[in-house]
Amino acid sequence: MKKRYPKYLSLAMGIMLSLLLCMHVRAQESPNENKSVVFLLDVSGSMQSNDPERLAVDSIAQLIYSLPTNYKVGLTVYSTEAAVLQKEADNGHRSDIMDLAGKIEYQGYSNAGAGLLSAVETLTETSAGEKYIVMLSDGEILMKEDALTQESEQLCRDAIAYAEEQGIIIHVIGLGEDMEDEANLIYDAAALTGGRSCHASQASGLQSAVDLILAEMGVKQSTVAIVDADGGTERVVVELPYLQADKIRVLLTSSAPIHNLNTAFQAENARQVNGAGYSLLEIERPSDGHLEISFEGTAGSQVRINAIPEYSVLPKVEIVYEDRLSGEMDNPCYERTAKLLYTFCSKEKQSISLWEGEYFDSSKIILWINGEAEELTLSKGALEMQESVTASGAYEVAFDYSAFPANVIGEESITVKLEEPPVIDVEEPEQVKFPIGIAAATLLLLIAAAVLIFYLRRPKSAPAPVEERPQPSKYPYVGKMNLYITRTSSGYDIEPLSYNLFRLPAGKVISLQEILEECEVKESFPGAKHIFFKPGTGRSVIMTNNSDCTIMKSREILMKNKSYQLNVDAKVDISFEDEVSELTLQYKVLKPSEMWQ
Repeated sequence: MKKRYPKYLSLAMGIMLSLLLCMHVRAQESPNENKSVVFLLDVSGSMQSNDPERLAVDSIAQLIYSLPTNYKVGLTVYSTEAAVLQKEADNGHRSDIMDLAGKIEYQGYSNAGAGLLSAVETLTETSAGEKYIVMLSDGEILMKEDALTQESEQLCRDAIAYAEEQGIIIHVIGLGEDMEDEANLIYDAAALTGGRSCHASQASGLQSAVDLILAEMGVKQSTVAIVDADGGTERVVVELPYLQADKIRVLLTSSAPIHNLNTAFQAENARQVNGAGYSLLEIERPSDGHLEISFEGTAGSQVRINAIPEYSVLPKVEIVYEDRLSGEMDNPCYERTAKLLYTFCSKEKQSISLWEGEYFDSSKIILWINGEAEELTLSKGALEMQESVTASGAYEVAFDYSAFPANVIGEESITVKLEEPPVIDVEEPEQVKFPIGIAAATLLLLIAAAVLIFYLRRPKSAPAPVEERPQPSKYPYVGKMNLYITRTSSGYDIEPLSYNLFRLPAGKVISLQEILEECEVKESFPGAKHIFFKPGTGRSVIMTNNSDCTIMKSREILMKNKSYQLNVDAKVDISFEDEVSELTLQYKVLKPSEMWQ
């Protein structure tokens, strides 16, 4: 239960109003910026005891400085009343938001309903394609009077419904003992909008919660060093593999102040931002990956150094045709194969080719063609595929970089235009009588042409088969698989089963056969060992079917040697290769209480 602080009410309102008056920067709209995030912070009086070192402010810094450039960020706070301190601002104004956050004081009651409604209304004014709210609270809704508390609770429910209607995803970070209760109304904001709920018992655990939220939003970051500070000068040397990146953000976070940050690197430009418990180095287009960092940390504290790479990308396609003669002698034609080579260059400097280094080899990029996913492997900066061409046409290819080890901004689709094979013109011969010698020579030529056509029509050797098991992904599992075995070859009934994917290592690929064996199922399911699962982006699971089983999803037959994305509550029916055994599986997301059972 939150404590009451009525004597601080007027002071809290005065501080909020002064903050609103001192900050009025509004970022200009840009067609390239299509995502918005509002950080909603509980600044009520109880936060003084739950966050005495003001680590919530550092969590704001970690969040906004980790987001790629195409995210606009805003800040809303609430105690007795709600205040929008900053509407969505672009990358150049993020330090201004942190200046505002540093002036916040924890005072007053907890009017979460008004705060959430303000954040939702702010996002409805934007045209962003993706909209998020990250809400941090340390307790239940509580006002001076019961009637006001009930009014705020109703506002909270209305705001959640409004967010759900507008497609706004709300992530909730609960802080302290009061937020251990999963039935807390504030957690409904995440459950009903498809967001993530995290709980930190102490403020020192906020960093892990923010990491989970960033991963849920698809932000790619890597920890390059963790330093236990002794109060002296610390030196760190790293080799970053993100050559020609538009930006690399190097973020240092700590539970204690960081002083005298110095760096050495080669790049076109850079800027540095320092806060109480964090420092940011934003590097533009580094020419090499060598980075040297020195700083003074507070003795006994731990400093984490994260790298957040960002590429602004323009995809290109090069098409090479291969034609071979085919058909009957009296009606020859060309069979055409198109070899498509997809490459990627910097959107700002199109002469710069990207991802040609060894670090990016074997990275996965998904191409969506006519509604079907085709997962290709990057090699020396290019994706390669082939297809037969019978007629001229054009189609759109969309790129999904969710499995790529860096944040990618830019064109997400490209038009592929294919040309039909050339036509062979056959002239009708004149009806003339040939001398015997000419007839014999003509016959020899026809025989030679037939031999040539025979050799041209010989089938080429098939390429060596690729490894059946898919490559691991870069995401963690967040859910479970419910299995309903409806028919077996022996005729025995098997009770419904549940397999906890959350306990698997991040990115691991597992077959359906392995899941059944882990569930101690003794029956045989032919083809199950050729059906694979791995974690995908946005809490999804990627299913790859390399079997001859009949697999149905939403009345659609899933093709062999194809990968499909299973979102939350997706249901799949499988008839196995023996044409007897049948199974239904459903992918579900775990509740927080189920994760460690």
